[in-house]
Amino acid sequence: MSVTASDIPEVFFLDGWLTSVDSIVSSGKEGTVFCCQAGPHTGHNQLAVKIHRDRNTRSFRNDAIYLSGRPMGVSLNGSTGLKSSGMGDRRLERAVRKRSRTGIAAIQHSWINHEYNTMQVLFQAGARVPQPFAMSGQAMVMTYIGDEEGPAPQLKHADLDPRIARRTFDIIMAEVTLWLGCERIHGDLSPFNILLWNDEPVIIDFPQAVNPFENPDARFLLERDLRNVVTFFAPFGITIDPRREADHLWDRFQRGTL
Repeated sequence: MSVTASDIPEVFFLDGWLTSVDSIVSSGKEGTVFCCQAGPHTGHNQLAVKIHRDRNTRSFRNDAIYLSGRPMGVSLNGSTGLKSSGMGDRRLERAVRKRSRTGIAAIQHSWINHEYNTMQVLFQAGARVPQPFAMSGQAMVMTYIGDEEGPAPQLKHADLDPRIARRTFDIIMAEVTLWLGCERIHGDLSPFNILLWNDEPVIIDFPQAVNPFENPDARFLLERDLRNVVTFFAPFGITIDPRREADHLWDRFQRGTL
């Protein structure tokens, strides 16, 4: 089912975050992002609203690698990563495992809630991510990356000056290191969710981010993130071995020296 401007929660307008909706910025597998006029008290001209897509439109099996070790999580074999603390949690665990209406609703909520919390942690740590301001239902308000002329382009489609390619790569690598120090791995990092604005990268889309202490596939996801970035920058003469770099970062993480 498609997402429209009418799906933006009314509370965002009532609380003064938004005054009107301008346009759709993007619509992809995770959700739809709108550019909106911001309320006077926000200090911004525009803000972005992201509405997560119904998880029923995605493959549950494809999502399982990210959910493992997370509250509401399930693994490929049907076991859960839920940290049960009482009967209510155990009932919810069964609902998630059986993919009942209640279980699916819990999983659905966990994605937007997880992304919002992750972005809060990373932004407060100084990461180059949009600042999250408010959340309601399956939607959140965050910084809009762009201007009145349009949104920032994805790195994949940006006109990247070869003279700043190495600097851009180094910034992204520093971001990956910072996230790991915050106990986060993006999990789906690619040139499609890195924006380039004023020659500076901004990273988006964190619903699938994982905790390296809790997710058994965290090391694999870290290397995959690095491989996607290195592959993109290879034509600019950057030839770093993603496996070796992942080993180095993982070792530093485990020794607590990030």
